Amino acid sequence: MASKQTVTVDLKGIFDMDVMEVVEQTRESEKNPYDLKEILSKFNGKQVSISIKEVNELPVKYE
Repeated sequence: MASKQTVTVDLKGIFDMDVMEVVEQTRESEKNPYDLKEILSKFNGKQVSISIKEVNELPVKYE
């Protein structure tokens, strides 16, 4: 079996499709924008697996 190399990019934040950007909100209330198009361009022409996950907080039941 051949060895494999895996390249992974993890971004967590608000996705803005109009500007192809993911903006991460830090604990210090800073906003860090990431250029998704630029990040994806590094994988151009390569075999990839893409997953997108939306995370929503569940409502708390109060007694």
